[in-house]
Amino acid sequence: MNHRQKTAFGEYLAGEIKKAEMSQEEFYTAAGIKKPYFYDLLTATPPPTALQDKIAAVLDEKTGIDDNRRKRLYDLAAEGRGEIPADIAKLIRDNPAKLDMIRTTLITLLAAQR
Repeated sequence: MNHRQKTAFGEYLAGEIKKAEMSQEEFYTAAGIKKPYFYDLLTATPPPTALQDKIAAVLDEKTGIDDNRRKRLYDLAAEGRGEIPADIAKLIRDNPAKLDMIRTTLITLLAAQR
């Protein structure tokens, strides 16, 4: 049988499922996904934003709300998808009138790190 290596997102998710004392089957059933797609999430492209939210909600329901875990899931998913983390993208989408301020703040923060 061909076993694919887990991505950084997949490693983190598998670890969080284990910490939540859930079986993988219990987890993917609660998340509303099928087994083959679950294994793709562990070894290939991380899920889109809506499923990232569902994954976090399933883990939160089992172990309590954990903002750091949610941020880490978003960061690793974004890295694997080549996107902006879901929580940051939502802040930008929800504040279109502040795009210039967001842009200026980011430029200032990044310039200060050089």
